[in-house]
Amino acid sequence: MSPNRSGTRAGRARRRRRIAAICAAAAICAAIAAPRPESTQAAWTDAEAGTGSFAAITVPAPVVVDCAYYGGLLGLVAAWNKVQWKLPAGYQASNIEFGYVDSGGVVNQLLATLVGSIKTTQSGDVYTTEAVTLLAVNIFSSSRTFAVRTVDPSGWKSNWVLAQGNSQLLGTNSGCVISTSPSA
Repeated sequence: MSPNRSGTRAGRARRRRRIAAICAAAAICAAIAAPRPESTQAAWTDAEAGTGSFAAITVPAPVVVDCAYYGGLLGLVAAWNKVQWKLPAGYQASNIEFGYVDSGGVVNQLLATLVGSIKTTQSGDVYTTEAVTLLAVNIFSSSRTFAVRTVDPSGWKSNWVLAQGNSQLLGTNSGCVISTSPSA
């Protein structure tokens, strides 16, 4: 057996500790001897500036001139809303979209399947749109809300203009109230 016991487990462990100590000492010396980074005069500001602008449009709603509501014959058959409106400046009839208010108070785009007929006529600068609902209405009272809005070619939409028609017992005392509602 050799006196330094390098072949034994204890000898190998001592050798590993010596190698680790030599590597650590070399790393410390390298860190001390390495040159320091030079200071710079970095500028985080620049005299150049960029500018820009953007513009948001407000799409004008059609102007409702008048509205009427008929609650149906004795409150049992077809009810209709009639709305007279004018185009906002710079828009065409093809930019107009119609809607209705559902039972939850939400304005929805009007689909032809929900109404018996929808007809728009023009006299001068006034358009008249009539929507006939073929569904039976309540004999005690009825209410239908017809809506109209402008759709800009960019996709932006105006607020809805609402024409809420109401009638009393058996379709009597019909009336119509105009208001607005935000587009969704």
